[in-house]
Amino acid sequence: MTEDGPEPESSKPVIPQGRPFNPLATYVIYTALVLVGYILFWLFHYPALIAFTMLFVIILIRDTINIVKTYELSFARKAAVINLGYSITFFIILVVNGLALSQGLSPIIWPEFTELASWSPMFILGGVFGVANIKKMYGPQKTTFSYP
Repeated sequence: MTEDGPEPESSKPVIPQGRPFNPLATYVIYTALVLVGYILFWLFHYPALIAFTMLFVIILIRDTINIVKTYELSFARKAAVINLGYSITFFIILVVNGLALSQGLSPIIWPEFTELASWSPMFILGGVFGVANIKKMYGPQKTTFSYP
């Protein structure tokens, strides 16, 4: 006869289940922000667009640092860092090429892609969109009521 004792703890970390969420609200916000960016570009050209996207790059850096420090799931941490990486890459392209184009020069980074600077806000805000989805799927769940 064997005695049933407590089972040994597994050494693998438990992967938290993603919460079901509706990304439609995030899509609507993303689309609205892209439209606001292009309206600013149409009204005030590249300097306004650079300032607008810089706000979201700063928010993205802050959120990525928070995810890397607090989330246990390595997928969420890696995805946040990848989103930050490509958003910063396109922000640099926007700044360098946008300032060159606003001074009447040709684009400096990849001059054969003349429209790359004007497409950059979509990619930058795509990183913000990705991190927002990570926060909604794997982040702490916010509730209106707190239970003891």
